[in-house]
Amino acid sequence: MTTPNLQLLTHTALAELAVRHGFDDVTVTDAAPHREAARLFRDWVDRGCHADMEWLLKGAERRTEPALHVRDAQSVVVLAVNYYREAEPLPLAGVGRVARYAAGVDYHKAMDRQLKALIRDLERLDPSRQYRYYVDYGPVLERAFAERAGLGFVGRSACLIHPRFGTYVFLATLITNAPLGRTPPAPGTCGTCRRCIAVCPTGALVGPGQVDARLCISYLTIENRGPIPRHLRPLIGNWIFGCDLCQEVCPYNAKAQRGMHPRIVGQTVAGTELDLAEVLGLRTDESFAARFRRSPFRRIKREGLLRNAAVVAGNSGEAALVPVLREALRDSHPLVRGHVVWALGRFGAGAVARVALVNDDDPFVQAEIEETRAGNVDRGD
Repeated sequence: MTTPNLQLLTHTALAELAVRHGFDDVTVTDAAPHREAARLFRDWVDRGCHADMEWLLKGAERRTEPALHVRDAQSVVVLAVNYYREAEPLPLAGVGRVARYAAGVDYHKAMDRQLKALIRDLERLDPSRQYRYYVDYGPVLERAFAERAGLGFVGRSACLIHPRFGTYVFLATLITNAPLGRTPPAPGTCGTCRRCIAVCPTGALVGPGQVDARLCISYLTIENRGPIPRHLRPLIGNWIFGCDLCQEVCPYNAKAQRGMHPRIVGQTVAGTELDLAEVLGLRTDESFAARFRRSPFRRIKREGLLRNAAVVAGNSGEAALVPVLREALRDSHPLVRGHVVWALGRFGAGAVARVALVNDDDPFVQAEIEETRAGNVDRGD
């Protein structure tokens, strides 16, 4: 196949080139500022829904103004990769669930490689053009531009819903000063469906297409670097990294097809479940790094993952995990020890008696011990 000439580049030709580089769909919109997205973003932040993600506020205007990324920007290209994979059947006990997107290699790195290759081809066609790309780590509200570009629509779950792939899509944006036209809007609406709102155990879906991160299981188990609030820990259930509940009930995902990307879907690092005893036994940063090399798990570090594992173990009711938790009371990180104390408290008087013997001079762990001794174990009823 010959590489299409940029001077004659149409959406169809651009799509063919993007597919060749591993993308499943590509749409285009103009580079005008997205005023409505800017308004909604400011309102979301003003209500504190960004939790402690203060980095979102830095250069906030760049998130909706493409020309602040590329001078004389004319087009925003939005690219999608379908990452759906079937969840592994859960065993009866002793595991934590992993959001599908995190089962394999870190998609940021995989898509970064694709985008660089795509841009090299485009630059060979016309070296005079400029390009700036982002996956979802850059200051661009990619879902808003994806909706305007006709890639899909933003549903009540705040996920972009693609007409063919549902919600299981990774997004990337490519801003350029090349005039590439505009693709039509995508069909679809949530109608009267509220399944995602009903299934969310913490009530994190607070408005049409808006999530309160302070209540979201994905935020609590990934972006949150500190303790998980005690009253929310029982609601985490068995999610050790992220959460797919709002996606699993979405009707648009009823016919989801497994993604074909050889690295993102074709490789498995963590899988969609993790053995809790194995995770709680990771005593060193080196053992953690070796186990989760190339995985999104690396970003929450060992202490974050063990914090999550302790909460899931406490929610499990599996007595076989009590000895594992007792061993974890000796962990080097207070974030882990404090959540282990809480988890042991969920197993009743015998486990609490063991906690009463713990001597720990860390203020956070001391507070958890006192709460547990007082019987405040947040059973979630």
